[in-house]
Amino acid sequence: MAVNIIIRISIVVAVLLATLGCASLGLNKYVPLNQSEQYYDYIQPTFSEYLDTTEAWLRINRTYITPEHEREIVMNMPFELSPEQPTDKAILLVHGLGDSPFSFSDLAVSLRNQGFYVQSLLLPGHGSKPEDLQLSTYADWQAIVDHYASLLKEDYLEVWLGGFSTGGNLVTIHALEQGGISGLILLSPGFQSRAPILERFAPLVSVFTDGYSAEERNIVRYTSAPIKGAIAYLESAVRLRSLLEAGSVTVPTLIVMSEADSVVDPTAIEKMYKISFNNPRNQLVWYGESKPDAPSAMALTMRLENQKISTGSHMSPLFAPSNPYYGERGDHRMCMNSFDDGATTRCERGEEVWYSAWGYEEIGKIHARLTWNPYYTDLERTIKNIVQDTL
Repeated sequence: MAVNIIIRISIVVAVLLATLGCASLGLNKYVPLNQSEQYYDYIQPTFSEYLDTTEAWLRINRTYITPEHEREIVMNMPFELSPEQPTDKAILLVHGLGDSPFSFSDLAVSLRNQGFYVQSLLLPGHGSKPEDLQLSTYADWQAIVDHYASLLKEDYLEVWLGGFSTGGNLVTIHALEQGGISGLILLSPGFQSRAPILERFAPLVSVFTDGYSAEERNIVRYTSAPIKGAIAYLESAVRLRSLLEAGSVTVPTLIVMSEADSVVDPTAIEKMYKISFNNPRNQLVWYGESKPDAPSAMALTMRLENQKISTGSHMSPLFAPSNPYYGERGDHRMCMNSFDDGATTRCERGEEVWYSAWGYEEIGKIHARLTWNPYYTDLERTIKNIVQDTL
């Protein structure tokens, strides 16, 4: 195994030296995915039409994982929620790489209850089958976010944007490039990955592999990881960092991070927050044991023995403990939480588990992924405060 890895790295380096500057996806002429024959037109004149065309496409093109086809469609669909009373504020929510609008199944309800009209998008390539991620690009993702954010700005006085992981990049880019945004809510934003060096080689790696394939067991996110999806994420992160170097985000922003996040670099994101996000209403919520060096930071411990929680995870800020799929007693437990097959098997057999980020280990404990937020009620309160303070 080690020899094969060394050989592959050597090939990649050789190709890099031989084709420096020639391996960019930018060499190909960009054709918007919604205009291609391989996909459907997700750029619609109204959000209602977008919902209808997306549902029709998913029903035909989704690769189902369970016999409950209707449930899978509903849980992967983009959606809208309206508050009980008329409102002049709206928010657009954007999920991350490999995920689905279900990422906001709890937060959308919380925001609706706080008086927002809520829309949640399905990024191109998602919700159907992992192979479709080989079709989409960063430009496709940015285009759909820009389009529906712009539509909201035509109808609502106050428009917020929310994003998880890659979605955090896309909505922040929109705020910086197009303006007209009242505020941002960013959960585990993907400004910088844990592997910045590997990011630089992703386009070259795509010459040799389509990515990682695995059995699909999760009905609301992909387990497989097509390489072109990773490249699209990379391009969003590079674009975002370039914009932050040239300017700053001046609208009120809430950033929520787990110190133990295994996907993105919390320390790098904290630094960007301190330097490039400039509004007196800003708030950083930090789930971990250290105290971030920012006056607007709030740190909350994730060593919660009574709940068998060891650390926060990349996805844990999103979901309430009561979530029927990812919550404390939810249908789906993510037992594959490291490369320890034995621990995964014992978790799947129903042995006692603790919860953490990917890769966390402690002697004498089996860890599954933490998929809910033990401080969810506090997060709702924090969102309410930052929104009300800006009115």
